[in-house]
Amino acid sequence: MTKRFYRVVPLAAIVLLAACATVKKAPPPPPPKKPSAATLQSIQDAKTAIARAQAVGCNTAAEQGELTQAQAEAKIPDNAKAQQLADAARKSADACTNRYWMHKARALLSKIRQYTNLNTSERSSLSEGRSDLSNNEGKPAYDVLSSLLSELKAARTTYTVVRGDNLWHIASKHSIYGNPFEWPLIYRANATKINDPDLIYPNQNLRIVLNPLKSAVHSAVHYAKTRGPWRNGQALHKDHAWLASQQGSPF
Repeated sequence: MTKRFYRVVPLAAIVLLAACATVKKAPPPPPPKKPSAATLQSIQDAKTAIARAQAVGCNTAAEQGELTQAQAEAKIPDNAKAQQLADAARKSADACTNRYWMHKARALLSKIRQYTNLNTSERSSLSEGRSDLSNNEGKPAYDVLSSLLSELKAARTTYTVVRGDNLWHIASKHSIYGNPFEWPLIYRANATKINDPDLIYPNQNLRIVLNPLKSAVHSAVHYAKTRGPWRNGQALHKDHAWLASQQGSPF
């Protein structure tokens, strides 16, 4: 008969093996939290606003400090606090930038008010710029008024003299000035072509400044009304003297 041998295992060891069999591995630690997309966007917007403000000469030390705090809160992350700080920095920087453009736009408006004879399109642009200023929108106002001022400065046309013309009649045309007393403006703009403003010739191409300054118009009208006798070149000396007096003055 075959003998069987059995190994006696202590009870404590059996209990230990059973306990080990039921132990599970601990889960890995969760990854560190990251700031939300909204927080990151708020921080980026603040950076952009601060850069714009710095570009126009604003002192952004306070805004930069708020941005630094926002970035620190984003690392925790405390999204609410980070966004609050970043938004405050952005708004403050934008306000400084807007004050800069408002000042520049008002200066342009002051210059534009010196011009005359604005056409329908130019008056529409002026109205748009004024509306932007009223709404405290500095950059849009500056863009519109800057473009308008450049347009006014460059507004020129050419008039070809026909038989029977004179500067008085040309200035009176609605397509020119609509006022015959403004004829000295044409004389002034064509000083290299016209020696005697009472003598112009067919086929001459005369330069017309469409939007002269009010000061230039006032001077021209005053001279036209006080010029005195004009026949036979009697006023020619006065014409040349008036023309010389206008050199260097804005037109």
